[in-house]
Amino acid sequence: MPHISITPLVSGGFQRVSKKRPCRICHESTWCGYSTDEGTSICMRVSSRRTSSNGGNIHVHTDIASTSLIPRSQPPALSIPLAPIEIRDAVFRELIRTFPASNYYPELVSGPGGLLSRGLLARQIANYGALPPTQKERAELAAAIRSFVLSNFTDYARLYSGAGVVGIPGFWQEPSGVVHIWKPRSYHMPILVIPYQNADGFIQACQIRLHAADIPEDGKKYRWLASPQERYGTTSGTPIHFTFRPKHFPPGGSVLFTEGALKAEAFVRFKPKARVIATTGVSCSHSEMVVAGRPYNALIGFDSDHRTNPAVCRQLARLIAHRCQDSLQHHLTTTTRIVIWEGPGGPASAPKGIDEAVQSNLRLSAISISKWFASLRDRPRDAVTQYWSEIGFNP
Repeated sequence: MPHISITPLVSGGFQRVSKKRPCRICHESTWCGYSTDEGTSICMRVSSRRTSSNGGNIHVHTDIASTSLIPRSQPPALSIPLAPIEIRDAVFRELIRTFPASNYYPELVSGPGGLLSRGLLARQIANYGALPPTQKERAELAAAIRSFVLSNFTDYARLYSGAGVVGIPGFWQEPSGVVHIWKPRSYHMPILVIPYQNADGFIQACQIRLHAADIPEDGKKYRWLASPQERYGTTSGTPIHFTFRPKHFPPGGSVLFTEGALKAEAFVRFKPKARVIATTGVSCSHSEMVVAGRPYNALIGFDSDHRTNPAVCRQLARLIAHRCQDSLQHHLTTTTRIVIWEGPGGPASAPKGIDEAVQSNLRLSAISISKWFASLRDRPRDAVTQYWSEIGFNP
């Protein structure tokens, strides 16, 4: 079955489904997506003849005149290329330096769900930044970052009439020339900024974590600090995060694949010899992870529902197949194993994340792909069997 990438038909691309707008194919409110013109659904549960680059099934709706749904009063946003990695790295480091998470110590550091509760050490707190809750304060922060770019990257700043921050994910500029960061609205609480470093240690993009008080119904806690739908804004993409530098880690060692940079760094806090590569979610950036982990033995440590959630199992099956096929293509003998853990009362009492497991001093076990598959039952097993059958994969 051919695998194709989806090209957004209109500005804004694709959206995730929600309870208010469930998938038109499986009618569920999680995992799936749809194009903003309503002409295409990406269903993670119901198969089709075509699949997207994230393993979803493409369903085109012939009953929708997609162009009639595009608001004519809102012209497509301009396509702004990403700033060079050196400039993005410098800007994000300056943001974290000038507005560290410690500015909001009770909310982001010491309180419930704060960085210290994740097991991070006090000295690690300086690695994380914050966005102020009000739009006015964020505009002042954006203006300070603009001045930083004008002073340190003059040639780049001139590309967009001195705006400076155009091309940096999360930043944008209104017609008056005022620059902003994140959304044109205010929040109740400050927002945590989580850097994503590439293989050379450059911050290529940042995630943000919203406070529970600011998450709408069916909304996501973690989001990319990006601005593709704002004027002169740009996307961050979905980069992966490295806790180590591959150039200093010889081939043949072991790396852990997991979800989220914060989770990866918390895990390394308790397992300092571990090398971790993190994606933003089980369905994201599989190709990038496979390439990054190609020289190494892989331990996949996704959240504990990788044995009970059919959609998660399908995505894990996709990553396993991709990596195994890549290893065969490159004549590699590296291994791929799945990391599992159990709570004091058995699997049902196990903490969800691998970072929580090591923080609780639980024993981690690495099992083979065949043993993982044998542990699956009912819908999770069916999801894996169906996907591997679709692509002709036999582990």
